[in-house]
Amino acid sequence: MTAPAKAAGVEQLLIRRFHVGAALIPLDLTKKEARTAVAIVACMDSRLGVEAMFGLRPGDADVIRNAGGCVTRDTIRSLRLSQLRGGTREIVLVHHEDCAALGGDPAEDLLACLARLRDTTELPHTELVRGFLYTRDGALREIRPERAERR
Repeated sequence: MTAPAKAAGVEQLLIRRFHVGAALIPLDLTKKEARTAVAIVACMDSRLGVEAMFGLRPGDADVIRNAGGCVTRDTIRSLRLSQLRGGTREIVLVHHEDCAALGGDPAEDLLACLARLRDTTELPHTELVRGFLYTRDGALREIRPERAERR
């Protein structure tokens, strides 16, 4: 007799959802605005736990993820919707060390993404934009354009 196959992929996630009671967190239909008024753009890397990193609960912030956490046209479109319909006013970018999506230095790419956000005319709110590098040891290091220029 062979052992039963171990649940994989989506089935494993659905089993975990059932056991941790995730189904008990209903969608709040009365609130569409992020409680913190913050939108976070981060890499989609599964090792990067954005919600845990910032202690987020459902409804705290809009989280937009893509390969590298890069600011693309689609990212700007999503941020625009987040600001116009979701009430966000601040943007946080999170890049990380050991990123497979970025070919070079993640801090340099983060600086380029910060500049792209600050220069866009498509977003109503670009005054409060901050960037952070998540390090291999789990620290968040703020990357500021003025610090990079002084090197």
